[in-house]
Amino acid sequence: MNWISNLFSRYWRNFHFAAILILTIILMVNNPAINGLVSQVTVSVFNYPFFIVKNFFDGLVNVDRRNEQLQEALVQASVRISMLEEARLENERLRAVLGFEPPVGYSLIPAKVISVGGDKMPTAVVINRGLKDSLYINQPIINQEGLIGRIIAVSNDYASVQLLTDPTSRVAARVEESREMGIVKYSIVEGMVLDNFPIQGTIAPGNIIVSSGLGGIYPPGLKVGTVVQVVYPEEEPFCEVRLTPAVNFNSLEELFILKLNGL
Repeated sequence: MNWISNLFSRYWRNFHFAAILILTIILMVNNPAINGLVSQVTVSVFNYPFFIVKNFFDGLVNVDRRNEQLQEALVQASVRISMLEEARLENERLRAVLGFEPPVGYSLIPAKVISVGGDKMPTAVVINRGLKDSLYINQPIINQEGLIGRIIAVSNDYASVQLLTDPTSRVAARVEESREMGIVKYSIVEGMVLDNFPIQGTIAPGNIIVSSGLGGIYPPGLKVGTVVQVVYPEEEPFCEVRLTPAVNFNSLEELFILKLNGL
């Protein structure tokens, strides 16, 4: 077998010339049967490699198209899963407010937050309710956790809400247990504090701070925060009282406007 391989490699040009010569002579013979057979053999021999290459590239195109379809289906499935998860979380939040009762004399108008304003801490939000829903300036905003803020501007379809985290916000409040009063405000440095609380007053960490109803904006009894620290400065008339807000102002989504019954 080696001598045949060596012979072919040495004289392949001669074999090639001889094959062409033989095909030419055969084609010159005016025999339709022989010519047809030779043509079929020639076409098959020369066309087969191109046929293989074509099928190979067609297969690559089909694989690429299938990959694109699978990627598209994967993206659609991921989006669907995300939407279902968001719906589940919203359902849990809404279930948490079932049975949530407004203060006496008020009814609840549900709303959604559509934008948030503020720097390090949210200080204002815009909600999807407005004049068409009978909203008005200074209307209180709450959720199931506690007091959020008040409406400060209203258009036909939207309203702006000042949050308790706005440094200009003030809430007349009292200690739920002792009923002693102070003013809740928010400081960028200190966070939420109960200001103007007398040093002789009765207050301790863990006490609940609620709105007092004074000032006519917020009804009494709305939870504002929980006392976390009380400092008694020497020769000062007021304590330094730090609070943890009742509401997580970084995760506001659904909330409620308090509507005074009869308005």
